[in-house]
Amino acid sequence: MQIARKKSHCKVLGPGLRSVIWFHGCCRKCPGCIADTMNETAEHETLSAEELAGWVSASKDIEGITLSGGEPLMQPLDELAEFLTLAKQQSNLSVLCYTGYTLEELQDNREMQDVLLLIDVLIDGEYRQGLDNGQRWRGSGNQRFHFLTPRYRNEADEWYIASERQIEIELDMNGKLLISGVPSKDFIDKLTTELQRREINVDFS
Repeated sequence: MQIARKKSHCKVLGPGLRSVIWFHGCCRKCPGCIADTMNETAEHETLSAEELAGWVSASKDIEGITLSGGEPLMQPLDELAEFLTLAKQQSNLSVLCYTGYTLEELQDNREMQDVLLLIDVLIDGEYRQGLDNGQRWRGSGNQRFHFLTPRYRNEADEWYIASERQIEIELDMNGKLLISGVPSKDFIDKLTTELQRREINVDFS
């Protein structure tokens, strides 16, 4: 599987403290997508299901895993299912997955069904910049929460009305500014402009 970035502990992409994996590559090219640079770059690492599960197991005190990208469901589905199976065997981790596909598009694929059985919450739908109204954990209002297991299902109403967004910003050893969360395109543009004005040269992922 091709991994663009991973973060062992994150509080802004799903409930509780989570390990986040950003998969490399997406064919959708949604206008205003904040991950377009990450998807177009050749920078990524290739990890097996066992290697990725081992990385997750080393992330202590987490509640779950968040799959983002890129498009997680463009990865080899058998490897993705193996990874999630291994990760869930090690502990009672929840799985939240972002996808540009709709659930209806995914349900006709047998291999995809094996993956969906391992996901607790699916956030589906393409990013639409005109519907970006600051919803928590969603890029735009067309995107839906699908509670595929009972876990978190009793929180559905609260998830849909929550409108606060939080982000985490860190600077890596190579001088790249890494942003976790669901910032708006307008926020990214303003931040980029301000950094350039101050002659601060950083890259976004």
